Amino acid sequence: MFSKEILLQNKIPNLHLKRKDVLFREDQKALNLYYLLEGEIKIYNTDSEGKEFLINKVTDHQFLGEPPFLLGERYPANAIIASERARIFSFSEELFNTFMAENPDILIQFTKEIAKKAYDKTLKLKSIVHQCPHERILNFLKTHKRHLGIEPEDKTIIEVTRKEMANSTGLAVETVIRTVKKMEREQKIELINHKIYF
Repeated sequence: MFSKEILLQNKIPNLHLKRKDVLFREDQKALNLYYLLEGEIKIYNTDSEGKEFLINKVTDHQFLGEPPFLLGERYPANAIIASERARIFSFSEELFNTFMAENPDILIQFTKEIAKKAYDKTLKLKSIVHQCPHERILNFLKTHKRHLGIEPEDKTIIEVTRKEMANSTGLAVETVIRTVKKMEREQKIELINHKIYF
């Protein structure tokens, strides 16, 4: 969405973080909006037993923390660096307001990005509400492909572990494994070297 040049030109502070560094924690006041220029960040919650529930993986050129930042709320999840290194730009409220006022075309892009995320969350919630594991997994695969920019009718290898899929769908890993095997038998997906081809 943003070029490194426009961010540096506008003197947006940037952070250089490494794997397992914490960007923010659940319930921490959202004083900053973050833009990931390069790297990968895992957004997750943990339950009372310490089990992680993966909410999202943020990759290059994506914002994170928009809703709580814009609303003056607290972050609803944890964010840790998942890649070896990450470069992140950090907007304070004042910097964000000035930057967007001076770059109205970027404000429009930003608004569309928030709308896209809201739409995706609605689809994900709809998927979780379905009791059928098969439907949850199918919706996960469709959403994953859309995020990669792959058309629904085109097939690709899904580079996601069964554990990540379980965390994203609210299913147990064992349920994901059983359901994926059943879906393969029913020819709804293919498995190539244990990877889902969908």
